[in-house]
Amino acid sequence: MNNFALFTDVSLNPQRKLGVGGFFLIPVSFLEAEPHDIMLDDVSARLEIKSFTETSSTTLEVQTVLWALEHSREKLTGPVGGNLRIYTDSQCVAGLLGRRSGLERNNFIAKRSGRSLSNAPLYRAFYAAHDQLGFQVIKVSGHSRTCTHDTVQRVFSRVDQEVRRALAIWLDSLGLHHTLPDPLIAPQSESKETHHGNERRNQE
Repeated sequence: MNNFALFTDVSLNPQRKLGVGGFFLIPVSFLEAEPHDIMLDDVSARLEIKSFTETSSTTLEVQTVLWALEHSREKLTGPVGGNLRIYTDSQCVAGLLGRRSGLERNNFIAKRSGRSLSNAPLYRAFYAAHDQLGFQVIKVSGHSRTCTHDTVQRVFSRVDQEVRRALAIWLDSLGLHHTLPDPLIAPQSESKETHHGNERRNQE
């Protein structure tokens, strides 16, 4: 049986609605190593990156998970089968399975507005993927002191750094590097705010 761990993270420039998503798929056995034994350059080399336009914080988080699952489908649905753990620091993604019954009961209609949730198609696709793959979603802390990192946090921290770097490079290629916040320069306690600060409000 093949058991996998899937790390996903994003970096967003909300003013331009431009974002980058990344994922790192590994056998769960990889996480049995001690934190100091994890070669961060290997994580960077195996990380998959994709750019998204016209997106928002919550949308980008779910888009990235769905893209990662689709991109990895052959491995995840092979003849041997197995279990999948998704590691994310997204409050929305981590809470979607718990919200499923309520969302489906209300047919993905927002109670306050009476209109269909803007992310309803993404949520439906997420639940369909869960029905097929039966994955577990694990919420990790987006930022913690390096000295407290366990193996999961060490890997996730590297994924986080690389998606922020990818966004900075993309913005620079568009000539926007000096006019918009640089996710690499911003303090870590603030850099995630660009896409997580409004996540709770944007979950529709």
